[in-house]
Amino acid sequence: MAKLLPATYFGSIAYFQELAKHDEVVIEAKEHFPKQTYRNRCDIVSADGILSLSIPTKKSKGSKTPTDEVILSNDENWRMRHWRAITTAYQSSAYFDYYSIEVKELLFNEEVNYLQFTLAITQRVIDWLELGTTLLLSEDFYPMQENDARIELVGKNAFQEIEIAPYIQVFPGENNFRKSISILDAIFCEGPLARKLIMKN
Repeated sequence: MAKLLPATYFGSIAYFQELAKHDEVVIEAKEHFPKQTYRNRCDIVSADGILSLSIPTKKSKGSKTPTDEVILSNDENWRMRHWRAITTAYQSSAYFDYYSIEVKELLFNEEVNYLQFTLAITQRVIDWLELGTTLLLSEDFYPMQENDARIELVGKNAFQEIEIAPYIQVFPGENNFRKSISILDAIFCEGPLARKLIMKN
């Protein structure tokens, strides 16, 4: 079976480093959608440090709702709030003008299904960085295994160790770079060169 990964919202650098190792990746569609993970949240670097952006969701079956049935909540204008935060954080980055139109397009598309919304984002990142990975959807739920990427790559406290930034960030600082930072940080700061960061393994 191809590598099984969770869906993510502008997934982390660590997430795309794992995804890029595989020709095919199966995105988990049937797990009961858990709370407080990077499935519907991403971290960006702002002037004040790490800023978390979270998508509000609706689950028709409560905690038993499969991922492919989760709906994006529009009770609040989170898309505009996220876009303003991204713009404030990255408008002075080297590649903001190049990628911002597409990022805004992804954010404001009219898709209401969480899985389809995040799949479109992940596919666009694959295209931007020419990773060549094919995305598939799981048809059944596979029980969690030891060292399961569905836990390790999107857990609430995943990859929180602080490292020296491997590229120049908009707001450099000792406490900024974590592998859990959204791929947006690398793309806006490094553009196509972000591929080297993702493919380094």
